[in-house]
Amino acid sequence: MSQENKNSELHDDKLMDHEYDGIKELDNPPPRWIMAIFYITIGWSILYAAYFFWLKVGDDQDAEYVRKSQKHEQKFQMVNMSSDDLVLLTDAEAIDEGKAIYGEMNCFACHGMNGEGNAIGPNLTDEYSISGCDFKSVFNIIKNGNPAKGMTAFKGQLSDERIQKVSSYVITLKGTNPANAKAAQGEKCEE
Repeated sequence: MSQENKNSELHDDKLMDHEYDGIKELDNPPPRWIMAIFYITIGWSILYAAYFFWLKVGDDQDAEYVRKSQKHEQKFQMVNMSSDDLVLLTDAEAIDEGKAIYGEMNCFACHGMNGEGNAIGPNLTDEYSISGCDFKSVFNIIKNGNPAKGMTAFKGQLSDERIQKVSSYVITLKGTNPANAKAAQGEKCEE
């Protein structure tokens, strides 16, 4: 039997009874791996629908957003402190935490390891200030920044409580006179 006859017989076996405009249709099923993916997808969609819609075990988009937002606020404690709570902390533990935050947030990159200032940031140890001398001014500049002066806003990275601690630490640097201190900038602070 010739090759042509074998191919003709194979095609005849797969021919369907269906014909249109003289064109006959062959029964060519898709490969099994495609069918397996198809059935797995159907099964997965049934489980998904049951989980979220019929059994209502899973949260919808809005509930998921609220849950994740609460989790984020708990993690970063992004609640704003009232102005009455914004006071200079003087206890050693809070100052040490402020110093740790100063290092953790890489404040030394602009202000030096001891607040002496460098080519980027001003000296934090002298009696001069660019943005105000009182505690609330220091807190405000750390929280909201000053893009015109190159100061980054840390309100998206630190809670008000942590900003309060680092602000208290910065205030304690006044008058420490470290080596290689940058020249004074800004206005002299009045005691």
